[in-house]
Amino acid sequence: GNVPANNVEEARRLKDGMGSDFNPENMKKKSQAAGGLSEWVINIIKYYDVVVQVEPKKKSLRDATETLKQAEERQTQVRALVQELQEKLASLVADYDKAIAEKDAVMAEAAKCQN
Repeated sequence: GNVPANNVEEARRLKDGMGSDFNPENMKKKSQAAGGLSEWVINIIKYYDVVVQVEPKKKSLRDATETLKQAEERQTQVRALVQELQEKLASLVADYDKAIAEKDAVMAEAAKCQN
């Protein structure tokens, strides 16, 4: 489960207050249970310090991943639009070329009729 930050900080304050006496080897000399408990406290403090550093990075990663996903979706939409516009342009160019060819044919026919 989650250990509240104020509990971890209080444990850190007590551990640091005891200095080098707060280590599993010294505590085991007094009591096996105290030795195990001191080791657990030290590890919880270390774990908390890692989580405090990692959680913001995990959130940043989630945010960046979401931003990337949205950008990729937008890119897909833009590429589809570009494809559609290229197809329309190709159709218009073909229609234009056909109209020019027809005009040239009519002009050539008209030139023949004038002679």
